[in-house]
Amino acid sequence: MSNSLNPWSKVLESGAAQRPSDSPAVMVVEDEFLIRIMIADELRAAGYEVLECGTADEAIDVLRSGISVGVIFTDIRMPGSMDGASLARTVRQEFPALKVVATSCEQQPVTLTGQFVPKPYNPRSVVHLIDALTGVSARCAPQASR
Repeated sequence: MSNSLNPWSKVLESGAAQRPSDSPAVMVVEDEFLIRIMIADELRAAGYEVLECGTADEAIDVLRSGISVGVIFTDIRMPGSMDGASLARTVRQEFPALKVVATSCEQQPVTLTGQFVPKPYNPRSVVHLIDALTGVSARCAPQASR
């Protein structure tokens, strides 16, 4: 696949000045474009580097390529050969240190362990949850312009 066709191939660094340099990147895996850009923009505004993927298949390809990610925020229901629950299981097997937060408008799957955020969600609540998972303090949040 050519990098020009894969939006995940570019890691955006907006906000790197607000977070510690060792703050982990967040991968957002969501097939609904508007939802994906909404939460990705909120995470960037909070200072996170964000990678966006439209399917779990794309996400696992990115992870296997060696790109460093600290947290995955994934929808459960997605097209492709695997859904978000399968992605979470694969990540736990292949990348056990990686934290996974799942989201869905349906109930949390019984087979899914770990963090779950029901849809619709408050984007700021997701940022606070990721802050807690990564140990990033609220004092690293962007400052209001004066």
